[in-house]
Amino acid sequence: MSRCMTLEEYLERFVDENTQSAQEDTRLLLSDAQAQTLGLFLMSGLAGYLERVRIDRKASQVASTPEGDQDDQAPNELDQEDFIN
Repeated sequence: MSRCMTLEEYLERFVDENTQSAQEDTRLLLSDAQAQTLGLFLMSGLAGYLERVRIDRKASQVASTPEGDQDDQAPNELDQEDFIN
């Protein structure tokens, strides 16, 4: 039975197996497809993080607003102005 690795363990293993030492820096050996996949993964993670922050911020604003002044919009609904173009 194989053991699942944590993200930290996986990334450390990946870096150990796919890097080569240069004089003053470390280079990561990636194919074009791997670089694209890594970029999309990082962008997806950042977008999810920003969405969570936005939802938490709206929820805290709704919680601090008196009940009579609340908007009809739920905290997790998206506004057109929230999208990044």
